[in-house]
Amino acid sequence: MRKTRDNFHETVVSIPNRDEIILSAERFPFKATLSLSPLVSYWENKIKTDPNCNVARVNELAGLLRQTPELLEPIEDVSIIDKYIDTVDILMEDIFPSALWENDLRATVLPFHFDSFYATPRLEELDLLGGGNYTQKLNLDLKTLLFRQTLSAYTLILEKFYNANFFVDEPFIFSIKDKFTRLDRHYKLITDLKFMKVKAKGPIKKLSTQEINFLINRYNDLDLWMQKIPPENFEFSGFAIYDFTDVTNEATISSLRYDLLDQDSVTTTEGFDSLQQKLRVLFGLPGLRLGLASLPALHEFDTNYTRKTWNGLVLQKDSRIKLEDLTESIYAPVLIKGNTIIVDDLEQLDEPNRLEQELIRTGLRNLIIAPLQYEGQTIGMLELASPIPGELNALSTIKLKEILPLFALALNRMLDELRSSIQNIIKEKYTAIHPIVEWRFTQAAINLLDKMERNVPAEIEPIVFRDIYPLYGVSDIRSSASERNKAIQGDLLDQLVLAKEVILAAKDKLPLSILDELVYKIDKYSQNIVQELSSGDEAVVLEFLRSEIEPLFNHFTQKYPSTQQAIEAYRKATNNPNGVVYNKRRAYEESLYLINDTISSFLDREEEKAQHIFPHYFEKYKTDGLEYNIYIGASLLNSGHFEELYLKNMRLWQLMLTCEIARRIHKLRANLKLPLEITQLILVHSNPICIRFRLDEKKFDVEGADNIRYEIIKKRIDKATLRGTEERLTQPGKVAIVYTQPKEAQEYRRYIDFLQAEGYIEPEVEDLDIEELQGVQGLKALRISINFQEQLRHDIDAGDELLQIAQEASLN
Repeated sequence: MRKTRDNFHETVVSIPNRDEIILSAERFPFKATLSLSPLVSYWENKIKTDPNCNVARVNELAGLLRQTPELLEPIEDVSIIDKYIDTVDILMEDIFPSALWENDLRATVLPFHFDSFYATPRLEELDLLGGGNYTQKLNLDLKTLLFRQTLSAYTLILEKFYNANFFVDEPFIFSIKDKFTRLDRHYKLITDLKFMKVKAKGPIKKLSTQEINFLINRYNDLDLWMQKIPPENFEFSGFAIYDFTDVTNEATISSLRYDLLDQDSVTTTEGFDSLQQKLRVLFGLPGLRLGLASLPALHEFDTNYTRKTWNGLVLQKDSRIKLEDLTESIYAPVLIKGNTIIVDDLEQLDEPNRLEQELIRTGLRNLIIAPLQYEGQTIGMLELASPIPGELNALSTIKLKEILPLFALALNRMLDELRSSIQNIIKEKYTAIHPIVEWRFTQAAINLLDKMERNVPAEIEPIVFRDIYPLYGVSDIRSSASERNKAIQGDLLDQLVLAKEVILAAKDKLPLSILDELVYKIDKYSQNIVQELSSGDEAVVLEFLRSEIEPLFNHFTQKYPSTQQAIEAYRKATNNPNGVVYNKRRAYEESLYLINDTISSFLDREEEKAQHIFPHYFEKYKTDGLEYNIYIGASLLNSGHFEELYLKNMRLWQLMLTCEIARRIHKLRANLKLPLEITQLILVHSNPICIRFRLDEKKFDVEGADNIRYEIIKKRIDKATLRGTEERLTQPGKVAIVYTQPKEAQEYRRYIDFLQAEGYIEPEVEDLDIEELQGVQGLKALRISINFQEQLRHDIDAGDELLQIAQEASLN
C-alpha cells in the first residue's frame, strides 16, 4: 500500500457503491433561532439603496417596530407573530407580494425546520408544512432526513468560514394526497436563505485544504464532520423562505421512467399496478385503467409467444381473441396503420363486435389506444380507459406522447428477454453446444468475424478439446426387443380372437363354407404367432383383417343383428389412432416412458448439481433406456484449471447416481403396467482422449486412432457376455463396471467399499472376464448388486445431496 504524506492527503479516493449514512445524532445538532432581525435590516438598507423605496411606508414600519421590541429579539414563542400580525404583514410585503398572495405556495420557517410561522392561504390549505409527519410526505426515513438537514447546515459553514463551495443539489419533494381525487400530488421545495445567518460562538478551528477535501470525500460520515467541526460552535438565526412548485407531472414521468427500467414493472402484478396508479396521477383520473399488449408481428398474433406478453384490457394471456376480432374493431387503425384512436363513449358504437362488447361489459366507456413503436415498427399497444365518457380526449394524447417511448422501450426489452429465453431453451434442448464449451464457440466466431472484417479468406476454425477424461454410463431396458415383440404378439392374438368371435356369430345365421375358411385362417395365424412372431407377421395379419374380415362388418350388422355385439367389441378394441388392438403395446410404451422419464429427470437434476463439483460437458441419448457421456478436463474451461481430485469425485458421484437410479426404478416397478427391468453399466477409461466438434453432424466425436477403440467398446459392450458362458454381463439389480487396467479396478474398489458402508450395495463383488468382442480384447468387469431392502443412512428425496456425500468421501 502506498504511503500518504499525512493523514488527510489523498491522491486516490475509494468510494463504496452503497450510500451508508453515518450519523449518531438523534436530532438536529445545531442551535437554530427564529429571528426577524435580518428582515428588519433588509428594510433599513432598502431606504438607503433603493431610490424608489416608499419612505413613508418604511417610516411607518419603523414606528411600529419601536412599539413592538419583541419582534426585534430572538423569538422563542411563535405566538408573538400572531400577536403582532399587522406589523409582520408589513414586514413580509416584499417576500409575499399582494398580487401573488392567493396563488403562491410560499412560507417562512425556522432555519432547517418545516414548521411555518407565516404562509400563504393556499399553502396552508394544502397542509404541506403541517401535521409534522414529514418523513411520510418526503418518503424519507428520519435518519436520512436528519442527515440531509445537517449536511446542508455544514455546506453553509464551509462556505462562510472556510471559503469552500460545497453544494448539494438534492431537492426535497413533498408528496400528499389530493383531497378530491385521493391521488398523489408532488411539490418541489426551493429554499431561499437570504434572511438566515450563521455565526460562530467562539474561535474558528482552522482546517487545511487537505482536511476539508478529506471531509468532503466522506460527506456521508457526519460523525467525522462533527468531530472536526463541532456543531455547538455555531448558531443559525433568522428564517428561511420556502417556495413550492407543483411537479406532479415531472415527478410522475421520472418515476415511470425509473420503474420501466425494471423488468418486473410490466411482468408482475405488483409492478403493473404501480404503473397504473402513476398514470392515474399523471392524468388526474382515479378510475383510469391501463392495458399493455405486444404485437411483434401479425403472423405471430395467435401464438403463445405473443400471448405471454399480454396484459391488456381484454387481451389477456388466457383470452380467446383472434386476429380477426381486432381487425374488425376499433383496434384496426392501431394494428394496421399505427394510428392512435380515441373513443369518446363505447356505448355509442353502432353494432359493437365481440371485443367491443367485452370492453363495455367490464364497465369501460371512454378509451384511448396508442401504438408502441420501436425503431419504426409497431411492437405493441398501450390502452388507457375510463368508466366515464369523455374523460380521456385529444388533449390527453399530449401527455401520452411523453410516456409512449418509455413503454415501448420496456415492452421491447420484455420481448427481447422472451426471445432470449426461447433461444436459450432451443440451444439447451436441441443443439450440441453445451454451456460449458460455449466460450470456445464464441471465440471461434469472433476470430472468424475479425478475419472477415480484414477481408482475409477464412473458414470457421476447428473446435478441438484435448486431454479430456470421459465417463460413460447406460441404463438399458432388460430384453426390450423381446418385451416389445411379446406386446405385439399379445395384441395381435387378442385382435384375432375378437375377429373370430364376429365370424362365429355370423356362422350361426349364415352357414357358408367361406366363413369356415376364414375361421381356419384366423386359427392358423394365431398358431404361427404363438410359436414365433417373425418380422413380417404383424403386417400380414393386419392386411388379412382389414381386407377380408372388417369389410364384412357392415353387411353382418344390417342382415344379422346377432353379430352386433361381437362387432362392437372388435371396433371398441381397435378405436384408437393406430386402428388395431393396442393394449399390451400401450402398457409396454407407457412403462418404457415412465422408466426413461424417471431416469432422465433424476439424471438431469443431479447432473446440474454436479456442475458444482467441477464444470463438465454432458450429453444424453434416449433409446430403449438412456445412455450418457460426460467429459471433464482443463481444456474445456476458459480458466484451464483442473485437478485429479475432481475426476475422482465425478467417478464416485456417477457410481452413486447409478445405484440411486436402480433403487428408484425398483420402487417404480410396482406402478408400471408392464414391470420392465433395467440393467446398468459404467465404462471406465483412464487415459485422456481428444474430442472434436463435427460441423456436419453438429456433435462432438472422438479424434485419433487410440481414442476410436473407446468408442468401439461403447457401441458393443451392452451385448457382452462373460467369458466361457452365455450369461450377459449386464443383469437386473446389478451394476457392471467395465475396465481394462488393474489400476482402474483398484480405484473403483475404494468407491465400492464406500458405497457398501453407505448401504447402497451388497457385500459381494464379482470379478469377471468378458468374452472377446469384435475388435476389442482384454476387457474385465466388476459387478456389484444393489441393496434394495435397507433404508440408507442418506435420503436423497429428503434433501441429502449426492454431491455432498461424494465430497465427504476420502478420495486422496
